[in-house]
Amino acid sequence: MARVLNVISPHLDDAALSCCLLMAAHPGSYLTTVFADGPVSVRPLTPWDRAARYFTEGSDVMGTRRAEDARAAALIQATARHLPYWDRQYRNDCYGYHGLPDRDLPDAIAEDLLRQDPAADAWMIPLGLGHPDHRLAADAALIAAERWLPFQPVYLYEELPYAVEDPAEVAVRKRRLAERGLALEEDHTLDRLDDRALKKAVFRCHASQRRQLRWRARTATRTPERVWKLARAA
Repeated sequence: MARVLNVISPHLDDAALSCCLLMAAHPGSYLTTVFADGPVSVRPLTPWDRAARYFTEGSDVMGTRRAEDARAAALIQATARHLPYWDRQYRNDCYGYHGLPDRDLPDAIAEDLLRQDPAADAWMIPLGLGHPDHRLAADAALIAAERWLPFQPVYLYEELPYAVEDPAEVAVRKRRLAERGLALEEDHTLDRLDDRALKKAVFRCHASQRRQLRWRARTATRTPERVWKLARAA
């Protein structure tokens, strides 16, 4: 059954790698990226941005990446939404960061997610794997999700390729959900596509990240997307 989803993505390429085929089966959905901002001019380039061999000193890196994300979302008939939180690599004095410290981000992000709630039938949140920003985004989404649960379905996706690279972390994160009284259930009514070519095309929209993520993208493309329904434990 097709429905409008609001997919919460930590970074601007995570949904492309982790759940874009599921989104493609639900046209009209929203892709909400949490850490979608940074300095307008990146000087010096971070090690990650320099290794991409895509940007020059002083580039508006995140502006470029937001445009890539919008193109990727359009390919699966989704609407890209970008929250104003800075990517971790820029959250320091070198780039003039004056935002909240990491410890305060989950509560602030959760409030933004609830305040900017689009007209969606269901929400989809990350498990929180592999990167500190993923855990922050997942913790924020979970704070909000516990308030959504009585009113609409909430799904959880395992970030690829991190779920393949570190199964032990997957187990730890799922155990923490259980400690909060939450369970993960199969939902066979949730439509999803099986189209590896489309997934490759969506990731290719993120041209600036292709060099850095080429091997991980291959793993993500070859791995079935892993999605669960979040529920209160019995």
